[in-house]
Amino acid sequence: MTHSFARRALRCLMVLVLLGTFDWVHAQRLRPGQTLISRSRQFVVSSLVDAPFVPAANKVKAVPDQVRLHPSGLAQFAESIRDQWVKRYGIASRWQGQIHLQIIPSKLGDPARFGRIPNATGSWDYRASVPHLMPGRELTELIVDLLLTEFAGRYSSTDPVLPPWITSGTTELILQSKGPILFTPFAPQAVGGLNFIHPQDPLHASRELIQNSKPISYLNLTLPQPQLSKGAQNPVYRSHAHLLVHKLLGLSKGSERMQFFLRELPKHKNNARAFGVAFGHESMLKIEQWWAMAQIQFRSRDAFHRWRPEAILAHLSDCLQIETELPPDSPQAKPKTQRIPLQAYLRTDPTPKERALKLTPVLQRLAFLQVNSTPETARLIQDYRETLGAYLGLRPTNIHRAIRTTPNAQATLRERAITKLNLLDTILADMSPPPPETHSKFATP
Repeated sequence: MTHSFARRALRCLMVLVLLGTFDWVHAQRLRPGQTLISRSRQFVVSSLVDAPFVPAANKVKAVPDQVRLHPSGLAQFAESIRDQWVKRYGIASRWQGQIHLQIIPSKLGDPARFGRIPNATGSWDYRASVPHLMPGRELTELIVDLLLTEFAGRYSSTDPVLPPWITSGTTELILQSKGPILFTPFAPQAVGGLNFIHPQDPLHASRELIQNSKPISYLNLTLPQPQLSKGAQNPVYRSHAHLLVHKLLGLSKGSERMQFFLRELPKHKNNARAFGVAFGHESMLKIEQWWAMAQIQFRSRDAFHRWRPEAILAHLSDCLQIETELPPDSPQAKPKTQRIPLQAYLRTDPTPKERALKLTPVLQRLAFLQVNSTPETARLIQDYRETLGAYLGLRPTNIHRAIRTTPNAQATLRERAITKLNLLDTILADMSPPPPETHSKFATP
């Protein structure tokens, strides 16, 4: 009886698998005139390609260079992109315009085309001709562009013109967070998708490109210059657009402001004006200043919001200089100031009150640097803090108490501190990046 039950269960399982396989295969191809509607019912997919679906090759890649489209896969993919967009932009309203996607025969590299038409409700629908062979990133950008355009043009009689950075930046935001999981509808074997780990850093792929390239102004993001080589197709451009979208969504009520910006676009001939209205900038100059500061802040910190080692070491070197006054040249002249190393200042044998006044701010600044430092530099900063703290008597040990009982206690403490500071300065010099190479010029006799 047990074997009979097992055989019946096995037959039922095989029937279910065959039915599921039949439904999946049937969804790859549509008869002429048939359409496929996505889960949210916003996307309506049809196809002019009447050929059996060929799964993707077994190559693990986050964003495939080539995707072969089929109706069910495109509907699932578009719905996944929509889910991510709704989540990140905080979209609470229901869509008003349907997006019709028609798969057409093509070769890799053929462009996709879309436009809008009025519907029966007084709103707008969008129709796109999608090549059946497309690069993964271009396919994602197409769906993102359609979603943004539909949202921006809901209440406008004119077709909104989106700045290229918002489509490119939103695409990178989604691709770098979801990776190959998005493309599993086109690869039933889920190659790479099951091994994908969500990154902790939302800008993990863009960070290195941004930190190793020159800043890009807001104007050049909106109107890409020739040196950016076709704008959104340039990885450096895409990474800066990604940062801009990430920064905007991270502002207070950032998602609401982004929605407002999209709705404002059709009302202005210049999208910079719409940007200023949505994000509270009075002029293009204010926009550029905010964006420049955002890039500087990002370049100086790592994925954990800590300062990069080169920035920390530069601040540390500056912190180890003490500002002192020089005697004036004449009674009428004002005293001059100069910055000297800590060791030189300690050798002046300042009074306890004066050294506390000068060194306490240094200790406070060192503590701030240590909190924002990476592990490899935090230890060095801690050693500087302990050295100055011991000299000031903030952390007295048994040895220091014994030293203070001798007549030359302060001189001994001072020499110990200077010796330790010299050693730490040597370590700091080894950790600091080398200066740029200089080449000597040789003159011929």
